[in-house]
Amino acid sequence: MPRSRTLVIGCFLFVLTFCYGSLTSTHAQTNQAADPAQNSYDKTLQQLTAEVRELRLAVQRATVGYARFQMLIERVKIQQSSADTTSRQLENLRSQLADMRGAKPQMEQQIKDTEEMLERTTDPNGRLDMESRIKTMKARLARVAPEEDRLRNREATLDSELQNSQAKLNELNSQLDALFNELKTP
Repeated sequence: MPRSRTLVIGCFLFVLTFCYGSLTSTHAQTNQAADPAQNSYDKTLQQLTAEVRELRLAVQRATVGYARFQMLIERVKIQQSSADTTSRQLENLRSQLADMRGAKPQMEQQIKDTEEMLERTTDPNGRLDMESRIKTMKARLARVAPEEDRLRNREATLDSELQNSQAKLNELNSQLDALFNELKTP
């Protein structure tokens, strides 16, 4: 009996050792299997975190770029409006100058015609009336030259303003193109 007892205890210890060994190796295999899964999970999480950061930076850059784009567009609109206003003023001024240049020979011809009529008129009242008209026409003609000079000076000023305005507009358009190209590239 003692031998059978020893044999039973030995078998029991063998089974216990075998089960414990199996559990240990199974547990070790499970841990090893879990470690690659855990490593894969950690890598995926790190990649997702990095991608979220990149997306956040991209959104921030896009927001800043959009704000800059909007400001430049508004500046272009304002500058274009200024250039258009200056251009219209210049066109009106040039029209006035052309009218004035056309009116000057007519005024000179009217004075000449009235002087010729004055020489042929014998009526004293008619002569006084014609002399008065000649004086008025000569005074108006005398005011034309300084006014024409003033308009020419104003034309030069407006022309310079228009060139400056166009240069600023071209610069803003260049900035807008550069920003657009910057936003197009990934």
